[in-house]
Amino acid sequence: MEQIGLAIIGSTGAIGNRHIEAISQLTTCRLVGLNARKQGPLKEQAARLSVKAYPALSDALNDSDVDAVVIATPHPSHKEITIESLESGKHVLVEKPIGVTPSEADEMVAAARKYNLKLSVLFNNRFRSESIKMKELVDSGCIGEIYRATVSSGMFRTQDYYNQLPWRGTWGSEGGGALLNQGIHAIDLFISLLGLPHAVFGQIRTLKHSIEVEDYASALLEYNDGFLATLHCDTVQAPQRQRMEIYGNQGAIIMDDWNLSLHTLKTPLQDFMDNAPGMFASPEVDEEKFVIGEIKNTHAPAIDDFCRAIIENRDPMITGEEGSKAQELVAAIILSGCTGNRISLPVNRNAYDDLLANLTKSGRLP
Repeated sequence: MEQIGLAIIGSTGAIGNRHIEAISQLTTCRLVGLNARKQGPLKEQAARLSVKAYPALSDALNDSDVDAVVIATPHPSHKEITIESLESGKHVLVEKPIGVTPSEADEMVAAARKYNLKLSVLFNNRFRSESIKMKELVDSGCIGEIYRATVSSGMFRTQDYYNQLPWRGTWGSEGGGALLNQGIHAIDLFISLLGLPHAVFGQIRTLKHSIEVEDYASALLEYNDGFLATLHCDTVQAPQRQRMEIYGNQGAIIMDDWNLSLHTLKTPLQDFMDNAPGMFASPEVDEEKFVIGEIKNTHAPAIDDFCRAIIENRDPMITGEEGSKAQELVAAIILSGCTGNRISLPVNRNAYDDLLANLTKSGRLP
């Protein structure tokens, strides 16, 4: 099989090392070289791995052995690096989130289309075995017509986490907090199962940290087929917990800290509700718990899919357009939370860019 030559941009950080480990497991690609801001650690890392060290981004982009770049830098730099890479004829796999704003995402997607190159966003949780099983269950229709869903990503970050890097926790650089950075994995997975809502009403707060951006957010999501969903993300919760629930007329799918279960009603909900005697009767439910093998490094199947997409000349599982959807929803929640208005999707780009400029100027939530 053809191997795709990869260069990692931002290789010396924790995520960069995660990519290096993942690439070593694959036959569809090979690591050609590395680029990072700190030259000393970069040279040591490249020597240890026997690959090229690129002092500047342009060095990687000018190397004919590099077919594609993997961007593992903080997301405020994603747009600039992505567009420069695409202009140089390189395919791009970019870490989540795709950028800071929907406007940035639009520019990146447009550039990939212009140059007819692959652009993919690395939401590795979609490649977890549990996520794949959830997708199979939803698509099978086994729980019937969906009428309610909820996703909660309760995480924890210390004040020191924000103090370590000056761009974190700021509107001018990070462009968001618990929603855009930490909770976006859960938001993306939720969207992959149920799609984007048509409107949202959100509330956001800076609850416990000394930062500009939100560390606490909740939203009501309205879907075109009539059902409502709720979303919550924060970085103030201990113990931390990830939970997703999807309810249909014939049962429910529940994921609790990656423990997945299917709950099947013996009588469809509406039939039981309309016909069962007794004020407090409740439908009988069969529960099936799934024992699913864990993939230790979910970056590996994500990178493998990206490389296969190049080799097979097809779309990757998560295109730039698909990988932008979570950012679209985040922007809608932030815009709603700051204005107090119900926001329809897609978000008005000018309105959101103006809001972010005002938030950057004030350095706090309204």
